[in-house]
Amino acid sequence: MSQALYAQWSAESRRTWGWASIGVVLLTYVLSAIPSAVLAAALIVMETLGGAEPQAAQRALQANTLGYLLPAILSQFFIWAVLIWLWARLFERRSGPTLGLRLNGLTGLRYVFGLVLGIGLLIAIGSVALLLGDGTSASDMNGLGQTKRLFEPFTLAVLAFVIVVFLVQGGAEEIIFRGWLMSTLSARWNAKAAVIVSSLCFMVLHAHVFISGLVFGIVALAGLGLMGLVFALLCLVTRSVVEAAAAHGAFNAAAITVPSAMMLVENPHMSLSEILRSVFTVSTGTMGPGAISIGPEMLAQGLTAGVISAVLAVLLVRRRAFERWRPRQEA
Repeated sequence: MSQALYAQWSAESRRTWGWASIGVVLLTYVLSAIPSAVLAAALIVMETLGGAEPQAAQRALQANTLGYLLPAILSQFFIWAVLIWLWARLFERRSGPTLGLRLNGLTGLRYVFGLVLGIGLLIAIGSVALLLGDGTSASDMNGLGQTKRLFEPFTLAVLAFVIVVFLVQGGAEEIIFRGWLMSTLSARWNAKAAVIVSSLCFMVLHAHVFISGLVFGIVALAGLGLMGLVFALLCLVTRSVVEAAAAHGAFNAAAITVPSAMMLVENPHMSLSEILRSVFTVSTGTMGPGAISIGPEMLAQGLTAGVISAVLAVLLVRRRAFERWRPRQEA
């Protein structure tokens, strides 16, 4: 039975066909990548005309975290979210509240609450990883004498830019997958199917983790799928996408900036761009086969997300049971 997740659609609204909505997500993703792809091609051509070998120019571009990678991520996910928003507004004739974007006096507080949830989620996963591992941190912080690097204006500006990039990236994914796709599928099918399919689509988007090997890819992808389930259920519990957008963005931003800050302290000989690139490849699971150790701590994300998903599911069941019971009591 179809249902509206966040707010009732108007009589003039049109529903995208269920399976076609997945095609819309894929098509808009490809379209959003075009500007950064064109920029990459232009930069490689310029380097080649300057005498560099094409392969060397491509490797240099991939290693250019500050000049290309981060701006490319920011532009692509911003454009992707805008394209989905335009589809919802112009084709489906839907308003923001039907996407879980109900703006009011409490929106700011809900966003801050989501930021806290995201950081708490990262801390929980890190704690579980330590318990499953050897109980010690991989960092010994021997370079504490170089903490002044953290407070240099350039470093602070770059880290602030990283935070903005991943707040936008995480928020865009929530608007796309939980705000639009999940509500669209629920309107065509039902809420359960919408949660499952949108979480699977979110998981498939991160299939790049198989770059680091089959075993790592399977475990990492399962953990990412369960993370998607956490955000989906959070949206259902809060009847909003605001908290999930903030939590997702804060989780990603902290997962990059905190290790980067630690590496900056410990490795004064490394540039900030090199550090960000190293942390980014580890966080995204794209270091390559053999570069990432396989251990019990890899299960931390999946286990933590699984437990949180179960808690959120229980809250949903109890709330729905109460909502069914309350009218009879008031009658």
